Amino acid sequence: MQNVPVVVVKVLQFKILKINYKYSLNKSGFILGFFLLAIIGLHAQQQVGYQLNKERDIALGAGLGTMFLTSYYLDRQVKPLPDAEILALRREDINRFDRIATYRYSGVANATSDLLLVGSIAIKAYFIVNKKTRKNAFNIGVVSLQSIALAQGLANTCKLTLRNRPLMYNENVPMDVKRQGFNRLSFFSAHTVTVSAACFSFAYAYQTYLPESKYKNVIWFYAITAPVVEGLLRVAAGKHYFTDTITAYVVGFGTSYLMHRLHLPKKKQSLGFLIKEPVNR
Repeated sequence: MQNVPVVVVKVLQFKILKINYKYSLNKSGFILGFFLLAIIGLHAQQQVGYQLNKERDIALGAGLGTMFLTSYYLDRQVKPLPDAEILALRREDINRFDRIATYRYSGVANATSDLLLVGSIAIKAYFIVNKKTRKNAFNIGVVSLQSIALAQGLANTCKLTLRNRPLMYNENVPMDVKRQGFNRLSFFSAHTVTVSAACFSFAYAYQTYLPESKYKNVIWFYAITAPVVEGLLRVAAGKHYFTDTITAYVVGFGTSYLMHRLHLPKKKQSLGFLIKEPVNR
């Protein structure tokens, strides 16, 4: 019985590594599908809190969708490095701050980071279950999905800089693993930016609709720390450098704040826990 957890992780690891492209496509379809559903339903009655604008959000959705799909398609066209170039890679060419990641390669960390990513998106269901936010769940979902779509689009676009993942420099990683085009798409971490955008948008929505909740500080602690854990897991998995995950953390926070502010009434626009709400003069 002691080996059961190990077996489960190994099965998850095998499936994730073997169907990486399929997993990414399903994840993208999940995000874009709900995003499209949100756009179609923009005629719904406005609720207190986030305010949707049909013309603005349809245009925003079209722009984000085009950016996401185009960058995603271009990422999928990246070809793997020839064996000779892979063998010529030297970890000494990596800056010292990032070099530690070239010694890391963990299937368990990789599988765990995937589970955390899925969980950070699934937690949005809380706003559907909670009686106080149920009527506003649609608007919250639109803002959150816009945050994630923008974060993912920026990550996919930046990946076209073709930075090799840390595992490419690790002599303990099999060559058949290194012969994958997506191993040239290190900067910046799509996993971390998604978790960051999802967690911060969750915290902003929670603060907006449940300002008197005694759990507000707990939610913000979760929002701040979960992307850090995700970033550390991606480094431990040999998938990203620290600079990849730090950039992703900041970008995810930025997109969530941008969409949060964009959809708030002007008198309620604020930076949340960082500054006080502006006082009307």
